[in-house]
Amino acid sequence: MRARIPHPHRVEWTAETDDRDLRPGQVRVQTLAVGICGSDLHTFEGHHPFVQYPVYPGHEVAGTVIETGPEVSREWVGVQVTLEPSLICGVCDFCRSGNYNVCQDLKVMGFQAPGAMAERFIAPVRNLHKLPEGIPPEIGAMIEPLAVSIHAVSRAEASGRSVGVVGAGTIGVLVAQVARAYGASDVEIVDLEDSRRRLAGSLGMMASAQLSKHEIVFECAGTESALDAAIRGATKGGTVILVGVYGRPTSIPAALIQDWELVLRGTLMYTFRDYREAIRLAASRAINLSPLISHRYRLPDVGEAFDTALHRATAMKVVLMAEGASGSSALRT
Repeated sequence: MRARIPHPHRVEWTAETDDRDLRPGQVRVQTLAVGICGSDLHTFEGHHPFVQYPVYPGHEVAGTVIETGPEVSREWVGVQVTLEPSLICGVCDFCRSGNYNVCQDLKVMGFQAPGAMAERFIAPVRNLHKLPEGIPPEIGAMIEPLAVSIHAVSRAEASGRSVGVVGAGTIGVLVAQVARAYGASDVEIVDLEDSRRRLAGSLGMMASAQLSKHEIVFECAGTESALDAAIRGATKGGTVILVGVYGRPTSIPAALIQDWELVLRGTLMYTFRDYREAIRLAASRAINLSPLISHRYRLPDVGEAFDTALHRATAMKVVLMAEGASGSSALRT
């Protein structure tokens, strides 16, 4: 069984299964935990610019390999893994240079290809990363958003510089933690929601409702007002990194970008090295992931889980968990 978004404003748990024979290089994975992210909500609300319905969501996942296809070692069976959901061509200039996150024919599991919000799913073995022993499944499902944040911070040199983050959702809080771990001189995170500021504050962040001036500003909300705040919050000669996903066209204060000689830079997903770094930081507990998980549900309760995730004032990271997975005793919390 698996989740399906047949059209905007509806998500359902269906009896559909993907029981195809495995092709060379593929494995079948049993889902243990899978997160709902902002892009999943954009898809649900009909605002994601790069999907066609129906959509089979799920890309923040931890699971166990239960079957291997041809040309895959049987040693993978029983291994707990997380998924890098990028499906790439492997031959374009970006892929050959190692920057496959901007592959010319990029597809992403959970958006343009079936995802992992299911009892079982199929994935290329090359997209799997082994999880160290002791990492609970719900933390394994957080590796993907942590990798997003690591890649974003890598787009500007944060060490010794002042950093602002607009948006204290999961990605914003992770970006702030990563920037701090990489030596930013100070980090400020802003959000209009009291609850999110309190969470950021509990993690030792300077949390505000209005952004001060910073050399580097990360926009992590994906709204026009947040982008405007990020640009106006940059110092002259500063850098603004766009991390949020935009579902609608936006206008920007172009005069400020020109007059202040700002650098406006995008960031998309991650590469292998970002995933490996995310696993390292999670295993060493250099980044605090657990407080970001606000709600847990059983996989079949996907409709209720999405409803909860849509209430951004009270929900941070909503995770769906398989029966018997670590943490399942706290389901529907």
